[in-house]
Amino acid sequence: MNIRCQKILFFIFACLCVTGIHAQRGEKREYRPFPFSLQYYEIADDKEFDSTTLDDLHAHGVTNIWIRDCRSEKSRDIVRRFQKEGFRIDFMTHGHENFNRDETPQISVYHPDYESAVRKNVERGLSQISELQAIDYVFPYIDEPFHRKPYLDYSKATRAEFRRRYGYSMPKSFEEACRKPKTQLDFLNFQSTIFRDGWIKTGRIVREFDSRARIAITHDSHNVYGGGVGSNSQMAMDDVYYWGGDYADLFVYDIYPYLTFDYRYGELGIYRKPRMSQLHYTMAQLRNMTTAYGKKMGFWVGTYNKAWFVRFRGKERAAQFWSEREILYTAIAGGADYIISPSDYMGHNLPVDSNHWNEYGEGMRIIQKEGMAITEAPKVKANACFLFPRTQYLLMQEEYYNVGLSYELFLRAFGELDIIHEDQITDETLNGYRALVLCDIKMLPEQVAQHIKHFVERGGTVIADCVPHLDENRKNSRTMSDLFGVCDAGTERIIRAGQWVPFVNLASKFSFPPTNGETDSAYKFDTVTDVEPNMQVVSSRPCKLINTNVQITSDHGVALKMVRNIGQGHAILFGFCMQDTYFHACKTENEAALCTLYDWVRTAFDETGVISHVRSSNPDIEVGLRSSNEKGYLFVINHETFNPYCNIQLRQLPGCIAKVNDVETGVPLAWNATEDGIVIETTVAFGKTQLIKITYQ
Repeated sequence: MNIRCQKILFFIFACLCVTGIHAQRGEKREYRPFPFSLQYYEIADDKEFDSTTLDDLHAHGVTNIWIRDCRSEKSRDIVRRFQKEGFRIDFMTHGHENFNRDETPQISVYHPDYESAVRKNVERGLSQISELQAIDYVFPYIDEPFHRKPYLDYSKATRAEFRRRYGYSMPKSFEEACRKPKTQLDFLNFQSTIFRDGWIKTGRIVREFDSRARIAITHDSHNVYGGGVGSNSQMAMDDVYYWGGDYADLFVYDIYPYLTFDYRYGELGIYRKPRMSQLHYTMAQLRNMTTAYGKKMGFWVGTYNKAWFVRFRGKERAAQFWSEREILYTAIAGGADYIISPSDYMGHNLPVDSNHWNEYGEGMRIIQKEGMAITEAPKVKANACFLFPRTQYLLMQEEYYNVGLSYELFLRAFGELDIIHEDQITDETLNGYRALVLCDIKMLPEQVAQHIKHFVERGGTVIADCVPHLDENRKNSRTMSDLFGVCDAGTERIIRAGQWVPFVNLASKFSFPPTNGETDSAYKFDTVTDVEPNMQVVSSRPCKLINTNVQITSDHGVALKMVRNIGQGHAILFGFCMQDTYFHACKTENEAALCTLYDWVRTAFDETGVISHVRSSNPDIEVGLRSSNEKGYLFVINHETFNPYCNIQLRQLPGCIAKVNDVETGVPLAWNATEDGIVIETTVAFGKTQLIKITYQ
């Protein structure tokens, strides 16, 4: 089928959806497409515009064009043609907030002249958008800066603002701030806040300049998800939840662990399985922030293109033509309501690889059959959450990023898992979650620890692989040890440094290698012969048993699973490092060990009565659920397994099932009712995805 025919068919389908109107529970809704923006960047004046480009974009479900410049008459004419064809325009700028990635603000964010400088930047940089009739999002910020140690603002106005907020003089250096825990926290929190305060002021000025535009920002760095130590930012300081959401309408996730490298430290970055661990972990953090602040989450789906990934292009990734479709579904399943992609449309040409582009388009056409109806069914809030410990991250200056493997283990075993930030634990309700997961957490503010204790006493479940024994003053705390019924619990894990960069056209290397050349400390193994087959654990964490029941013990006598019932709730402690043990099982391709780990985690939830809304019987096939009270969408994604079979268990649904359909074919799917939900049996082949629609009565 040629491009013209594809466009005509897509147009007819859209018209039928608009004129036919979907009727759901008696309510009529007009069809609207899912927002899909494609980068057009600076429009090239030295190339003639190919009208088949418009056909191709329509055929692939594109709704928006992302541009950076349209100053010449020729480029403005091209943009007018896009708008006439029905495309919305997203406008990118070079950043107007008056600071960049590598230097402190030229004028302090707190200086009286700061807003005047920003206003001049906005007036100059956004002058073109007055000519745009179909403006959608404006990107007025640079991607978030890197907080290197030299990148700290000690200017007079900034020091005055610090004194106003904290009542004492700002330390003259990071080293001086680290002499006292409270001063260290104040200093790092304040320096990180400079970005947010600058963005808030810039956003207000942009809205004053053109009230039509919705504001977007791209968060593209692993540094803000726990990976700041010893990497691009060098230090632990920034995270997306702490920055909040008061300065934009759309927050776009933009790092590519699935195309280049995943930024995990040490050996974990060389052996990149499970390949989706860091994507799931970091996207959950951004989703937590956007959900808490009532904002939209977007996602940059990186494409196999020569402009952005020239150093990583090769036969292996060229053969992975399914990767864009895989990530598209992963992103939307994870809560993204807006998709944007880079392309090779730098002139007016097709992308460099038609296989990648065509498979991506096929996946997007299936999404566009439902369009914006998908965004009206939000990502279902999980019953369990995973804690991000900001105080530990800042005070200990240790990466909290490799723990993404622990997150992935719990996600696969339980079926769903959100992130909760330490700052969100303000009482014993824990935002309505039923279970809290703590992995590699050694330090918690005392008040947070008390809230968690009361959460358990009131019926909550806490599952951990490490006992937090320090408070925010670096002093010993008994709160969590008493909760788990142990003392002197170990916290050992493998220390890893350096991030592996698997260049294709250059020599692979460790980025930011450790000074002593040691990327990974020694492994320490223990075994469990009481299970079949024998299980090997890495980095066991011995403790003294005070008041808990031991369910699993290693051959060396280390308690590996302890359960304590307290009040109406449960405190479960695993006596080994989850991320180290899970990684070793993945690295050695030990399926028996992986199954044992999944079973241990799943049992921990099941025996406390905490159930998930969705769970896949095949851990290598992701199933994500979005649902409203009227309809639900299941995204089924094969993450590189040749076992296509999957039973999907759905529970705690908002209504009785009327029908279940495959969106691509429209064919009804069989399902079986269970005591508390339904089970759908499906198959998704290697490199494929499936979208299932559930309609409630």
